Amino acid sequence: MKSYLDLVPISAKVHKRQNRMSVFCIVLAVFLVTAIFGMADMFIRSQIMQVRIEDGNWHVMVRNINEEQANLISARPEVAASSWYGVLNFRGDQGYTVSGKNVVVFGSEESFVTEMQTDEIQDGTFPQKDNEAMITENAKTMLGLQIGDVISVNAPDGASYRFTISGFIKNASKTMKEDSYAVCLTTKAFRSLYPGVTNGKPADYNSVFYVQFSTHSNIRNTIADMKSQFGLSDEQVSENTKLLGLLGQSGNSFMMQIYSSAAVLFLLVLLAGIMMIASSLNSNVAQRTEFFGMMRCIGATPKQVMRFVRKEALGWCKFAIPLGISTGAVVIWILCALLRFLSPEYFAEMPAFGISLPSIVAGICVGILTVLLAARSPAKRAANVSPLAAVSGNANSLQPVRKAANTTFIKIDTALGFHHAKASKKNFVLMAGSFSLSIILFLAFSVTIDFMHHTLTPLKPWTPDLSIISTDNTGSISNTLLEKFQENPAIKRAYGRMFAYDVPVTVNGEEKKVDLISYEKNQFEWAKDYLLEGSLDTVQNENNTGLIVFEQQNTVKVGDTVTLHTENHSANIKIVGSLSSSPFNNAPDVGTIICSENAFRQLTGQTDYTIIDLQLSKNATEADIDEIHKLVGTEVIFSDERSGNRSVIGTYYSFGLFIYGFMALIALITIFNIVNSLAMSVSSRMKQYGAFRAIGLSNRQLIKMIIAEASTYAITGSICGSVVGLMLNKFLYARLVTFHWGEQWSIPFAEISIIIAIVLFSVVLAVRGPVKRIREMSIVDTISAK
Repeated sequence: MKSYLDLVPISAKVHKRQNRMSVFCIVLAVFLVTAIFGMADMFIRSQIMQVRIEDGNWHVMVRNINEEQANLISARPEVAASSWYGVLNFRGDQGYTVSGKNVVVFGSEESFVTEMQTDEIQDGTFPQKDNEAMITENAKTMLGLQIGDVISVNAPDGASYRFTISGFIKNASKTMKEDSYAVCLTTKAFRSLYPGVTNGKPADYNSVFYVQFSTHSNIRNTIADMKSQFGLSDEQVSENTKLLGLLGQSGNSFMMQIYSSAAVLFLLVLLAGIMMIASSLNSNVAQRTEFFGMMRCIGATPKQVMRFVRKEALGWCKFAIPLGISTGAVVIWILCALLRFLSPEYFAEMPAFGISLPSIVAGICVGILTVLLAARSPAKRAANVSPLAAVSGNANSLQPVRKAANTTFIKIDTALGFHHAKASKKNFVLMAGSFSLSIILFLAFSVTIDFMHHTLTPLKPWTPDLSIISTDNTGSISNTLLEKFQENPAIKRAYGRMFAYDVPVTVNGEEKKVDLISYEKNQFEWAKDYLLEGSLDTVQNENNTGLIVFEQQNTVKVGDTVTLHTENHSANIKIVGSLSSSPFNNAPDVGTIICSENAFRQLTGQTDYTIIDLQLSKNATEADIDEIHKLVGTEVIFSDERSGNRSVIGTYYSFGLFIYGFMALIALITIFNIVNSLAMSVSSRMKQYGAFRAIGLSNRQLIKMIIAEASTYAITGSICGSVVGLMLNKFLYARLVTFHWGEQWSIPFAEISIIIAIVLFSVVLAVRGPVKRIREMSIVDTISAK
């Protein structure tokens, strides 16, 4: 042996059981950091993919600039791509059509379609000539078009513009929902057909300038410099806030609030790792103070003992850090696989075995740095063990007893448990801090659930994949069509609604207007979850009864009788229930009354539907959708809402999976950490328990002592953690929710109850192991326990 440090591997073998818990703590800390950072990294990647698909891969949009300014912006070295973009008939109210269907006409440069959009061109190429155009794929399907065919864009003034098809672009959720087409032209061709403008400025053609920056540039600084160079106002420059926010480059005030909140959560995760490892090392060294005292007896200096402790702790990292990182990586792979399974359209490109370099680096750094930081205090404690204390066998009595246990109001065993917990201030702070930090972490991260519920709206059960809508909002869709849909195996569920808009009614002596709407069995079934009061069965089975949809300004109440005045006659409807939500949006002064189909037909004489909604089966193909489209023809609006629904589902799944994954991970870490920490604390006092047994304390009394000690940590940690956690919860809520939506913070009683229940459950688990060990060991074995 050339150095005291050569004893490290020998000590590791001898104290293998004691070191196992310390190694486990390091694994937990590294796993916590790796998994959370990796999940955050994969979440950001998934959202970037989705935003680029939905909103485009551009960074800023500039309004009201001239051609010269646009050329200078394009020439900047930070700009990777740029393009003019103008649009006509975006809302479908300007009268441009192709084969009788509304058409959105837009003009751009090739870079807009090929570089700022994701997989936009499905077939063919961008128009190379001004008499060429691309059109959406739904037009290809419905009109039987091919590349080289000629289409006519009909203007509201009767003019017709002919273009040769050069390619097909993917369907947009907007055009599919509105049953319209979109045509892409060159910028020059677009401006040539723009009405009322000749040789105008870009703004006269409703054109804006899109810019995509290089991924290696500092986008925030570049935007600020560009504004300064060209004298652009904040109103002229709009960010792609979602994309820039996910790239960490947004200057948006709301995104800045999110960044600051993420920094707080980041520090909490690091602190949790340090606290876990520090608590573990402190208990580990406490069990082996005699060993370090014997090292002093044979000539080791305090400095050498400190180096010994640090090297031993770093030696554990050789095994613990790779294990923690690999375990975290497996969790990330599982979550990514779930994303690809739940929403393959958006996350198909998510790597099966993605490697998150930030999470690996964070795991390694946290593992090594926290071990070094956490080892400092135990190393000093080990170095201060006197040779005399080691020889006399009193190495664990380093702290002089200044105050005896208080037995005035409680029994000696319980009092000793409380006394042991508070005997070492440093150990008490570490143990209680470990408990409280788990609660703080949980309450801090729980704000992200509120944030998710405010930013995302999950699909309602009645949300259709396809809707067949009357063009004039009348009952013009026949019953027989609904029957055909119900027999189609590609359709899981088909349900219709009849509408009577702006029906005059008299209620409580007041003249008002309502929309009368029919429900059938599926819609009544879904309404059960939204029933505030009253009876759905009565509405379904009795005519002249109805439901209202709750609105703050609604004067119609349950129990009122409403008199409807239709074209043919008047009839009374008794309101027998109210719903909190429905699929309809009404005008501000128009209420909603829902009734059964039989009641609707009796009241209005209308027999056919205004809307038929379809929910498709899982095995429905595009060919099936095309057949349905051909079946309904062009006399109705064929609204395809699948793209928008998939977007909502994809976003909700990714948010929910990662956020609830964070919460589950924190709960799991809380359990492991508390169990491990208490086990190590009890192990460090095993000789004391043996001495107590030798002087007559029973196993039952020792168990009560351990429970009292654990309860002291748990109660103190829960109180401190709840107070600090609530303050942090309120702080983060203000930044993530109140700042943007104005909703005020309230005490999260459910989250507090959950985490405290987890802590108490963890304490019960933690006590069981040491109790079982004490019961099974003899007094001699307990006293000589290592």
